[in-house]
Amino acid sequence: MGNPEPSLSAEQVSAYLKQHRDFLISQPDVLQELTLGDSPDGTVSLVHFQRKQLERKTHQLQEQLNALLENAESNNQLQQRVNALILALMDCQDGEALLTTLVTKLHEEFQADAVSLQIFSQETMLTLPDLNANVAVIHPDDPQLKAFDHVLANQVPVCGRLTKKQKQTLFGEQAESANSIACLPLGQKPCAGLLAIASQDANRFHADMGTEYLQFLGDVFMRLMRRFYCGQTA
Repeated sequence: MGNPEPSLSAEQVSAYLKQHRDFLISQPDVLQELTLGDSPDGTVSLVHFQRKQLERKTHQLQEQLNALLENAESNNQLQQRVNALILALMDCQDGEALLTTLVTKLHEEFQADAVSLQIFSQETMLTLPDLNANVAVIHPDDPQLKAFDHVLANQVPVCGRLTKKQKQTLFGEQAESANSIACLPLGQKPCAGLLAIASQDANRFHADMGTEYLQFLGDVFMRLMRRFYCGQTA
């Protein structure tokens, strides 16, 4: 009686298949007979298992593509609304019309549930229209602004959720319902400030949104503010 042939370990089989990647192509009968007994769906052939894996991967890629297309469409709509708002702002003939147009359009065209404009100025007597909104003059050294140090230092719009302290400074009594926010820093002095648009929808403003258009809106608005309230032409 001869000695039994030594059995191959799983590691040896795996190493062989990696070194001979065309083995299953040249031996299709072996491929068809392979089964996966521990599959969640029961015992299936390797080919069927690979097909299922490919289908899952394809489905995941399709979902990712759909998300990208949806985000692109959302950004395109945002660009169109921002462009229309900028044209309306540029038609304004004075500061009161500028602020009134800004707040009104943000509510109507951007479906904002709340709008906040905090103008940084040492001139606390700066005359502002009564817009029934969170439009106010705040001293640039006000301690409340410490919560926005990071936003102001980066000079880049922030979209998503803000801290409770930040929301309270911007929206006061409306802070609790401000579940997602687009916050735009409005440049350096003079007439620096913060413009914030809030929604009750927690997903309305999010970190994946394109902020280039919002930043452009902030830049244009800042130039107009300087013209009407600070006596500058640029």
